Amino acid sequence: MKRDMDIIRKILLNVEADKYQLGEIVRLDGVPDEICGHHAALIFDAGLAEGHLLKSSCIGIAGATIDRLTSAGHDFCDGIRHDTIWNKAKEHIIKPGASYRLSVLVEWVKLEVHQRVFGVPPSS
Repeated sequence: MKRDMDIIRKILLNVEADKYQLGEIVRLDGVPDEICGHHAALIFDAGLAEGHLLKSSCIGIAGATIDRLTSAGHDFCDGIRHDTIWNKAKEHIIKPGASYRLSVLVEWVKLEVHQRVFGVPPSS
């Protein structure tokens, strides 16, 4: 299964907006629960949220629940919430044919937010 950064974005922004009650399965319109679960697993792997995977002996990950965003998850949402930053990320980081890790996207968003807040890139 391919990773879809738009699904990851939607899940994170839904969690931030309290659209899932504690223990409720992560769902997106038109996206099967197992695909949402797989993307939630990627979110957990990146340290952006904490939760639980629901597993099935037939299909592996059958879904997920998310308990909370981590501090890093909130910081990431601060950047990806804005369509201008997200569209720029899609153009430069998530472009078709590129396969960057989620951690690369997280770092890029941090740098982009820093530059917007302070007007200059962070010093090394």
